[in-house]
Amino acid sequence: MKVRVSLGTLAKLGLTKAKVDETPNIAYVMQYSDSGCYGACQYCSQSLSSRSSRELLSRVLWPSVEFNDFLKALEKNLVERVCLQTILKDGFLLEAHKIVEELGKLGVKISLSITPVSKAELLKFKVEGVDYVGVGLDAASSRVFHEMMKPYSWGLYWKFIKNSIEVLGDWHVVTHVIIGLGETLEELLDTLVKLRNLKSLISVFAFTPVKGTPLEKLQPPPLKYYRLVQVAVDLILKGLDPSEFLVFDGDYRVKSEVLKRINFSYNAFLTRGCPGCNRPYYNERPGKEPYNFPSVESIEKFRESLEVELRELKK
Repeated sequence: MKVRVSLGTLAKLGLTKAKVDETPNIAYVMQYSDSGCYGACQYCSQSLSSRSSRELLSRVLWPSVEFNDFLKALEKNLVERVCLQTILKDGFLLEAHKIVEELGKLGVKISLSITPVSKAELLKFKVEGVDYVGVGLDAASSRVFHEMMKPYSWGLYWKFIKNSIEVLGDWHVVTHVIIGLGETLEELLDTLVKLRNLKSLISVFAFTPVKGTPLEKLQPPPLKYYRLVQVAVDLILKGLDPSEFLVFDGDYRVKSEVLKRINFSYNAFLTRGCPGCNRPYYNERPGKEPYNFPSVESIEKFRESLEVELRELKK
């Protein structure tokens, strides 16, 4: 059985020689398919609607390796957590259980990123060792969801988020939202608040155009907009509602007195996800200011520009 493993993970585990400026904190593995995922998501290189290389997910390379070789490398260089990303293909659910079972034998913590499945399947994955579930809602609204041609339905995804929280517990579900797919800020904020109220963690990604996908010509979101979103995610997860920290004066800005009052830090710009997740260079090349910073050290390299960006957001 083959799987795909992110290039950074392969380097970390000694399965390839590659210069990596920031290594991943956890091991990222994805199900393998020659033809790609049955989903038609317009932004995804794994989608059947894409002419991109199947080795790509966003801008990260995911070469294929034998699963047994990956397991042996994990035994020698045991990481704290493995993140398994599933794709829609024949037998994907049965294969996902097999992979999780084998990872569980190593005693490694397991995160599972998966499309909607039944509550019974979630309970089975939990018994096998999964302690966090990632949900690729991706779209910030039902409108964008349908425009992106996501599989299943908007309502089913929300039911799945709720079921996952009931099975795994509060704050053990990470809902992924892609920024820059044409959402309005109001749509996005409504979704972020709804996720917070359900007690789901929130992980935001910047849309990244990939050649060969239907959205290859769509531009990534402006960095200023993305920084505003990151601040909003941080404050919403701290319990604030947007009306408490945002003001509109022709553009949205963050109330300075709110930032002074709460425990806000530049860590708001770090990658969010399961414990340890840092996803280095998922949206940009090394050397460029990241949308999501993979480490505190990488923040220090860009602290001056971050300070300027944050000042521009304040009211």
